[in-house]
Amino acid sequence: MTSPRILVVGSMNMDLNVYGVPKIPNFGESVVCSTYSYATGGKGANQAYAASLQGSDVTMAGRVGDDPNGRLLAENLKKAGINTDYVVFDQNAQTGLAPIMVDETGKYVSYVILGANDHLSAQDVLMAIDSDQFDMILMQLEMPLETVYRTYELAQERNIPVFLDAGPAMNIPLDRLQGLFIISPNEAEAKALTGISVDSESECLEAAKQLYERAKPQYVLLKLGSRGSCLYDGNKATIFPAFQVDAVDSTGAGDTFNAAFITRFCKGDSVEEAISFASAAAAICVSRLGAQPSIPYENEVHSFIKASDYKVSPY
Repeated sequence: MTSPRILVVGSMNMDLNVYGVPKIPNFGESVVCSTYSYATGGKGANQAYAASLQGSDVTMAGRVGDDPNGRLLAENLKKAGINTDYVVFDQNAQTGLAPIMVDETGKYVSYVILGANDHLSAQDVLMAIDSDQFDMILMQLEMPLETVYRTYELAQERNIPVFLDAGPAMNIPLDRLQGLFIISPNEAEAKALTGISVDSESECLEAAKQLYERAKPQYVLLKLGSRGSCLYDGNKATIFPAFQVDAVDSTGAGDTFNAAFITRFCKGDSVEEAISFASAAAAICVSRLGAQPSIPYENEVHSFIKASDYKVSPY
């Protein structure tokens, strides 16, 4: 089977992971945590890394600082077989940094210092997008909003489908993104975009309908954490439950889900089959610490699925 050619456009950060966080402190308050570690990350880099491990031929378009963290990020992607020719080393900005606070249940909050990511330009993307004939573009919002819009417009001109991971959480105009293949927010991102807390199936459907009307994609795909995911195609919604695992760190799980989905879809799976596979990849991810260090290989996901009993439910 030919490897899908995926262009990932987005952020590259060094993650500072802090574990055993008892609570998010108030201003002026200190809390004692257990351990910390540094790991290569950023939503774009995580998705590129995951797509490569799942069997895609990946090109990364991004910006890092001309500093040790930036060089480490690029080198780590190279080791995963990713084309980093279109990763720009910015001499006037620092590499992005993301302190990530993880509690004892595996849930996290993060603070993203964009650094060089905030200088990723449409010209950077143009050079990358014209370097190959891509099957799919995967992008996020950890970069200038105008670059997000122009990336989509460049893809439209070349008939390349675009998967938008709508994170980090923010409410953005979607009129220039109409016609996306998929828009996929998590719970916090869905609320930021729609004002709806997707705590029930009816609220999921309400939020999905609003996003469908605003972005006019082929699909809205809501990522619901431990509750799984919800696919809406304009007519019906389908809930895909999460695989049950002992979660220790959900960092990077959504990125892994997205990358696994597009890889499987581009390999010929149906949308439903691709979501099931992606759900399994994300489940493995949350059972391990860190973002990129927790991302599974394709064969691990196949083995995990074979050992599981998994069903979906339309409503």
